[in-house]
Amino acid sequence: MKFTGEDDIVDFARRFIKDKGIELFNFGKHKGKPVVQVLKEEPQYYDWMMKGDFAMDTKQKLTEILNRTLIKKS
Repeated sequence: MKFTGEDDIVDFARRFIKDKGIELFNFGKHKGKPVVQVLKEEPQYYDWMMKGDFAMDTKQKLTEILNRTLIKKS
């Protein structure tokens, strides 16, 4: 059984969602912005989230997105 929008969920806590295949922040000051864009413009946001009280799944997904971005650069 599939619920509407199930494919749009990136992490269990729903801190990230997908819109047209692009991961977006779903909370805070960057809500609605692409995760990749925020990590490029404000790299310290990654550190803030990794040190913060976020679910391990959320941190893993953020790291996956960052690593994908770094691989594309090389």
